[in-house]
Amino acid sequence: MSLTSKLVAPKGDFDRMALFNLRAHYEEIAASSLHSVARHLPLVSGLVAIALVTAGLLVAWLPRQYSAEALVRPDFSLHEDNSKQAPLASVEGALLVNSDVRFINSPAMVRAVVKQLGLDADPDFVAPSPALFRRLKEAILPESVVNSPLERAASSIGKGLTVTNNPRSYLISVSFTASSPEKAANIANAFALEYLRAKAIQRLTDAVSMERRKVAKESSIYGERHPSVVRAKAELEATRLRLQDVITRVDAAPGETFGGGLTLAEPNPTPTSPRGLVILGGALALALTLGIGCAIWLDRRQASVDEVGSKANKASMRANEI
Repeated sequence: MSLTSKLVAPKGDFDRMALFNLRAHYEEIAASSLHSVARHLPLVSGLVAIALVTAGLLVAWLPRQYSAEALVRPDFSLHEDNSKQAPLASVEGALLVNSDVRFINSPAMVRAVVKQLGLDADPDFVAPSPALFRRLKEAILPESVVNSPLERAASSIGKGLTVTNNPRSYLISVSFTASSPEKAANIANAFALEYLRAKAIQRLTDAVSMERRKVAKESSIYGERHPSVVRAKAELEATRLRLQDVITRVDAAPGETFGGGLTLAEPNPTPTSPRGLVILGGALALALTLGIGCAIWLDRRQASVDEVGSKANKASMRANEI
């Protein structure tokens, strides 16, 4: 074996040495950081205290928001009479539910609920922005300016509305967040009822059209006085009356008139926001990070100053010796 091969260590030894040096390096950094935190503990503690107090005041100052949820099970059948039902469509139910979710979120549905409940006169939804902020917004974002109370209320209602669906159970969740539990429950229920009402109007309108075609067909075959034609006309008139009843009776019982399954929302007095634990936890994490960073920076800055001073002293001593 040559002298060179004896002096060169195997590659595995270098890997172990590099790993050991790297581990020692990080252990030294961790120990130095802990020493810095311990040395500047009053600074870190002060920052944490200020952050927690500020976060607590922020949580106390922020307005409380409450959420309520109504559940709707769509009716995928067309009621021809009191005894039998016909399928509404052969399309997969999940696709119909997804389309119904988009329908509930549509601007037309939001405006209908706003008009029904008179929310365009509610200050919580139509209160104008401060004059300075409004002018800046008009100058920078002219496309977002809304002057109509109806449109302002619709925009606010749309932001508080959340509509989701469960693809397995075909259940639609309609939740709303407002400044009071009662208002949140009323608006969530209004959306659910308006959805069922619109679907009932659609089904009954299709039924009226189908029965009108049936009357015309049987009249052309049997004549106006045939018993089947008289019965078809009676069914047409009954369906037309049910359609008119659904259109006019907005406050009708959902199970009787609108069809479908509905679980009304109940006022929940527990606020959903602000989330105190999230705000306080974020403030604590931010304060600790900032405090530890400041402590390490101060120690490194002091070490640099000491090193510069030491070099200056050595240079001065050498100059004096010369």
